[in-house]
Amino acid sequence: MNGLIDFINRNYIEGIINDTSYNHIDMLTYVIVLFAGVYGVLRLLNKLSIRIDEEFVLATVPYVLMGSVFRVIEDANLLSPPVKYLFITPLIYFVIFAVCFGILLLTRYLERTGKIENYINTYAGAGIIISIAGIMFLVFNSRNWNSEILIYSLFPAIALTGIIKKISSTIGMAYLRSRVYSIVIFSFLLDSFTTYIGTDLLGYTNKHPFSTFLASAFGTGIILIPLSLVLVLLIILVLERDSGKDTNNDEKYMLILTLIVLGLSMGARNLIGITLGV
Repeated sequence: MNGLIDFINRNYIEGIINDTSYNHIDMLTYVIVLFAGVYGVLRLLNKLSIRIDEEFVLATVPYVLMGSVFRVIEDANLLSPPVKYLFITPLIYFVIFAVCFGILLLTRYLERTGKIENYINTYAGAGIIISIAGIMFLVFNSRNWNSEILIYSLFPAIALTGIIKKISSTIGMAYLRSRVYSIVIFSFLLDSFTTYIGTDLLGYTNKHPFSTFLASAFGTGIILIPLSLVLVLLIILVLERDSGKDTNNDEKYMLILTLIVLGLSMGARNLIGITLGV
């Protein structure tokens, strides 16, 4: 029993308390928990008759940004234990889900009782308001600004996403013009651009073992940019092929949302944190 407790403390608890880099064991565990959670949420939303489509995905994006904002608030040491532990991976995913799902149920109830006209718009609006409030809190408590990160990561990610959207028909992937796929591509590019600039140029530490290994193997984190782009395009290609004959695309859009969570949560955290000097 002592050995098991020591194993859990060493591979999970200490990483949360000390906010250190992930190891292979906790990383694999979190991936398994993530996809199990995605399946569980999909079943739950289906039982609640909540349609998972492009509109739902777009309305949920502000909550992904909200998670990044509160993660940076923790990075900036603006929270004290034990509250700060709730905003460190993986606990922050459960916290943000609780907030997101609670607001979703509340807005759904308000629509059914006739107090609001469209629950999805109110749901999205609440996420935007909370995210903006968090950003304002960070700005108010930040003294060191590094706006150059916007030029070297945000703008290139936007531009490259636009180029891919422009040539999508030429490469036989016209579906890349959709808003959700554009967000997926942008999310992965933002993560790779900010990771490269943060680790190679600004002295930040990459906490993810796989991307750290790739950067070390190639001698530079810039390799993450083309690799992440190829990876996300291949995933989208598989999603489109598998969902082509399905009339119910709930699973497809749930996976799209998962991709956005994986890319944007890290990319936005990097961008906000570096910009504000955290």
